[in-house]
Order: sequence, then structure tokens, then C-alpha cells
Amino acid sequence: MTALGIRYLTGNVVASDVTRRKPEWPIHTGRVFMAMAATYFETKGSPLERMALEWLERQRPAPSIQASEAYIRSFVETYVPVNDKHGGIVARTRQARTFPTVRPNCDSVFLLWETDAPQDVRLGLQEICRKVTRIGHSSSLVHMWLAEDPADLTANWFPDDFAAEQTMRVVETGTLQQLERQFNGEAIEKYCFLSEALETAKGKEKNRLTEEIAKTFPEGPPKSARPQLSQWQGYARSIDREAKGDAISGPFDERIVVLAKGEGRALGLESTLQLTGALRNAAMKGVLDGHCPEWLTGHDSDGNPSRNPHMAFFPLPFVGADYADGHVMGLALAIPRRLPASDIRNVIGPLLFNQESGAPSNIHIWNRNLWDWRLQRETRERPPLTLSAKTWIGPGRVWASVTPVVLHHYPKKNREGDVERILREAFHSASLPEPGRISAGPVSIFEGAGHAKSMPEFTEGGQNLCRYQTHVTVEFSTPVIGPILVGRGRFRGYGLFRPVAGEKESGNERHSA
Repeated sequence: MTALGIRYLTGNVVASDVTRRKPEWPIHTGRVFMAMAATYFETKGSPLERMALEWLERQRPAPSIQASEAYIRSFVETYVPVNDKHGGIVARTRQARTFPTVRPNCDSVFLLWETDAPQDVRLGLQEICRKVTRIGHSSSLVHMWLAEDPADLTANWFPDDFAAEQTMRVVETGTLQQLERQFNGEAIEKYCFLSEALETAKGKEKNRLTEEIAKTFPEGPPKSARPQLSQWQGYARSIDREAKGDAISGPFDERIVVLAKGEGRALGLESTLQLTGALRNAAMKGVLDGHCPEWLTGHDSDGNPSRNPHMAFFPLPFVGADYADGHVMGLALAIPRRLPASDIRNVIGPLLFNQESGAPSNIHIWNRNLWDWRLQRETRERPPLTLSAKTWIGPGRVWASVTPVVLHHYPKKNREGDVERILREAFHSASLPEPGRISAGPVSIFEGAGHAKSMPEFTEGGQNLCRYQTHVTVEFSTPVIGPILVGRGRFRGYGLFRPVAGEKESGNERHSA
């Protein structure tokens, strides 16, 4: 393992994201590389330094990051004088500028690569790190070093495309050459040399230098272009295993993909099948080679329903708060556990990210003339509770349904406890632990979720299959990690559960849709 340490000497990090309106945190690995490359160019670094930078840009996967939580400083617009013009300082205008800033709880950040760097690369990294003085704005002063004991460091941000909380700029092979062209150092140095010689030259030599400058630089003095990186990588925070304790995991990965609704008319839970069906279609349409795996479609090669865990699509409604009305604020994807990361990236990546820039995609789903929605990955630092993954994954011992559970077969009218028996079978069929206590009824305990019969009957799979649906509250003997989806329509958003918290949410969330 190889690790680079960065300490922010003022305790503040002044660096804006690509919008130039929000602070960048954690600091992008691509920004760190650009700061190192700029140092190399400006100081005319050694061959060892170049070797080290070229080694860094070849490393795959992108580095993991150890970075603490940070709070955003107050946003202040500052008016900065532009460059001098004829007429002196009085004639200078003021240009509005912002300096997005965060203050991390810990002033040190570490980038960790899985590969051990060769000795000559380590020497080159040490030389560059000693000379780096800032990363980001000129006020973001840093001390940078090559960590001696990287094994003692623990990353909390990892490259992860499908569960990414944010995308970060990273480097790729050839980035150093690209930055070298943008820096344009050789041309700038030559222009300065000729200009200085021209100041003291006389006669024919002065005329020769004037002609050479005009011929070599017909557009005037050369400039450095603003460095830009086109490669992006999704990053997700590590799962807090200590917080999970002895909790039992279900069949789905707890790193659900949350998609927030942007444009589009408000829809309630009665539109669940339309919404999840449209999102499923969009996911299958986005598969680049057209070959949709069984874990995405839910059907085997013969077209029969899959017996293996597959992806679930479910709504994220505003429920469980004062004045909750059940309107859908977004949708989510639940992916089966233990799938290879490369498979997830290849299949789901085209839906979630622009394949050229790596930026989050604007997902378009619609139902003819009835509704038209735009969805985007939820990346806000403090999203509404409904759009927070933690709201749906727990862990918790008591869970209650938000959408009704569709039973696998009809209960006997005169057989007491038959509904409970069928529900226990449903939890077993969903690869979940059997609850200790089950309570079924027509209405959800979550305000806004409504009556079981307010949801359209789940008829997929055939009209002759059971359409009995009920709301359910369960209690497990041990905390369980979600998402929890149970019953016959669980892969399309029916039988969606949510942990029962001790307090209700604030009613003002309803306005965050």
C-alpha cells in the first residue's frame, strides 16, 4: 500500500466544485494530482518526480480516502479588483467572487493506493510532496508527505460507482502530458526569454528579436490554460460496522441507490407500479451491450421468474410525519448482495453516470401523457429524511410496511392465524429472519401510507394469483438491516418496510420534494 498525507495548515479547505458555488469535500484525488503536477512544472522537477507522477496516474483502482466530516463555512460573496487598467486603481472595477470553504474536524487527509510503490517512485513522491504548498485556492496552505506506515490508516471513502454518494475527479494514463500541454510552460519560458533579451537589445538584434516574437507568438503572449480533468469516479463512504453491531443483513446490499425526483408532477403511492416499471425499463435500456443479466430482469434465460435474488425498484414516499401525504419524493434501487463490483458497474453504470464525463445522469422516465419525471442521484449533504438511505436500511428490530404486502396465496377464512402463517412464509421466501411478533391490518402505522386497498391490486404474474394485500408491523428478536421488501410484489415496490423510530419526523420535510 502507498499513502500520501495532506495537512491543512490553517484548518480550512478553500476549494470549489465544478459549479464554483459549492465547496469540494473530500478533496478530489484529481485536484491533489494537479497540485503535484503544477509543483513539478513550476520547479522544473527531476526525472524521478516525473516517474512518480506517471506511476500515480496508472494506478487502478483510484485511491481510497481517509477524510473526517467537515462543516461548511458561511457563504460570502466578495468583490475582488480585476487586473490593472490604464487610469490606475480608480478605474479598476470589482468582480464578484466566492470562496467556498469547509472546516474539517481533522485537518489531515490521506490518499491510499492498494499497490506498493517501488523505491525510486517513493523517492520521487517524497521530492514532490516537500515542495507542494497549496491544494485548491492559494489560501489553502498544506504540508504534504509520503506516509511511512500506510497500514495503520483506515480509509472511509472508497471508489464505488453504483452506491456512489458523490463523483470525484480522478486521473488516468496520459493526464500528466495533458496538464503539461495546458500549463504551456515551454512556450511561456521562451516568450519571457525573448522579451527580456529585447529590452536590452539594440539595432539589428532588436529588429531580429521583434520579428522572432511576432512570428513565434502571432496571437500575443502565451498563457497557461485552466487545467481540466475529464475522468470521474464514484465514491461512497464505508459502512459503519460498529453501528450495525450484531444486526442481521437481508438479501439486499444496504448501499441502496437513491434517486431524487426533480421535474415532474406530484404522484402518490398508487403510482408505484408505473414508476418502478418505468425505472426498470430505463435500467434495462441503458445496458450497453443489450444483454441484461438475470439479476436485473428477474427472469432466467428461458423467460421464467428467477429463483435467485435480483434487483428491486421501490418508491420513497413522504410518510411517518405530521401532515404526511404519501407523495413519492424519489425512487431507489436495491441490489442483491455479493455481486461483483465490475458487473454492477457495467450494467447499472450507464443508467447512473454519463459514460464520457462520469457526471451523474439525468434519468428520464415517463408514462405517455400521464406524467414525465426527471431523476438524479441524491448527493446532498443533508437530504430530506425520506431521501436518506439510512431511513430505509435501519438497522432496527421493529419494522412496519409503507406499501402493502401481497400474500403468496389466499388465507383460509375460518382458519385463525392463517394470515400470520402466510406472512411468516413470505419473510422466509424473502431470505429474511422470521419475526417474533407479527401484526397485520388494513392501515399502515405510518401516517400518509394510507389503506392497503388504496394501492392498486398487484396482478403481475397472472390474474389467478393471490391479490390479497395487507399492511404489517413486525418485531425481530435481533436488529435487521434493510432494505426490507416482502411478498409477491417486493421487486416492484410492494411490501416495502421501514424501521419504526422512537420519534416522528418533522412535518416540514413535505416541502422538500
